Amino acid sequence: MKLRSFAVRAFGAAAIATATITGVVTTASAAPAPAPLVHTTFNGPTLPVLGQNDFCNGLVDTVVETDPARPGLATIAFTPRFLNGVGPGWAQNPVCRMKVTVGWNFGVLTGQVKEIEILAVPGQTVRTEINPGSGLAAVVMQVTPLGPWFGEIRPQAGYGRIEAFFLVP
Repeated sequence: MKLRSFAVRAFGAAAIATATITGVVTTASAAPAPAPLVHTTFNGPTLPVLGQNDFCNGLVDTVVETDPARPGLATIAFTPRFLNGVGPGWAQNPVCRMKVTVGWNFGVLTGQVKEIEILAVPGQTVRTEINPGSGLAAVVMQVTPLGPWFGEIRPQAGYGRIEAFFLVP
């Protein structure tokens, strides 16, 4: 019996020491970092788009960043990876203009929707901040020809949307 109780106590002490060291190291190195996302759509973190400048089209990578120093907040970063266009407007100005609708935690139902206008240049990142609150959050990002409240029709389209779940500190 003494050996078993000694082993249980030693294991408990090792677990407490590991948790303490991990907690100290994690809080000491806390910095904004990409949050692990669980995607529920087929295209993952990539948003395929058709923008407003002479049929500009391409791919926009998305990342959700969280910072333990700012609980309840998250930052979404949009980085165009590849853009192409057809026509004289694209030849004069190779910038793909689009409006991305971002909704979090049931979006339109709860009024948590934001529109971001992106003047997309390949490699240039555009960031926006959302406030989903601490804990598990859901986010939906899409490019549609209709505004979120159907008050505007735009010459743009998306080939899909991004739906994901993530944890906010």
